[in-house]
Amino acid sequence: MKQRRIINLTGAFSASIMLATVILAWPQVAGAAKLVGHKALYTVEPGVFKSGGDFVGATGHMEIRLENACDGWTMSQTLQMNLQLANGNELRQFHRYTGQESQDGIRYDFFSSSRIGERREDFRGRATMESASSSLGVGPGNAVFRIPEGRKLPLPEGTRFPIGHTAYLIDRAQAGDHLVAAIVFDGGDDTGPQEVTAFIARKQSTAEVIGKEIAKSLGPLVATSGWKIRMAFYKLDSQGGVPDYEIEALQLENGVAPWLLLDYQDFSVVLKMNKLEELPSPKC
Repeated sequence: MKQRRIINLTGAFSASIMLATVILAWPQVAGAAKLVGHKALYTVEPGVFKSGGDFVGATGHMEIRLENACDGWTMSQTLQMNLQLANGNELRQFHRYTGQESQDGIRYDFFSSSRIGERREDFRGRATMESASSSLGVGPGNAVFRIPEGRKLPLPEGTRFPIGHTAYLIDRAQAGDHLVAAIVFDGGDDTGPQEVTAFIARKQSTAEVIGKEIAKSLGPLVATSGWKIRMAFYKLDSQGGVPDYEIEALQLENGVAPWLLLDYQDFSVVLKMNKLEELPSPKC
């Protein structure tokens, strides 16, 4: 059975996620997008499960925290998902992820722990880019792992980290772009950065997508507009073809994502927000 990579979702997706649109010396996090620190809880619901596949259903929950750390941002995510197998058994998954990203997009500390069934994998390290002054924003750089010890991965010029990528997509959506690509590294495993192509739909209010009553119950942070963005994730230099997986999200202007779809090609799951809380900004 194919092992499923942890999907790292910042504000969405952060997503992680992403080559073509360029802004001169654009810092990854401190773009025009005004992200809001928040904690969000989601329920996992089944999407589409292809006939004859390994999986027939899904349940679970997820929590995301995005916090302003003065000199950058901290993002944490926990995801528990139980997949029902066609043979009647259940595959339990638990993922925990934390990333600390500097304001200039040069430094990124990451930790990821993933348990699928009886198998557990941990990854920890720091990614550092050489500068934030190139035409693509930052780079090049390297990711150095402490777990597994000694693992080092090159990061090409223009690589973005998850929170910076989220801000970048919001900026590009506000500018009217409909197709945006980038290279993103999140440290969710040790396979390196990914190429992600994002397709941005028209601007919509939250209520248009999730309904007025649900939007009202989530409070003032969703009383704004955003875009449905669908991202296709590829291995670096894969030359296109079928993506490893896709994420579709309602991405609001403030970094909140009230609705998400995770598409693993042979099945998909929907994450619906049921609670949202704004986190206070620190006195910097």
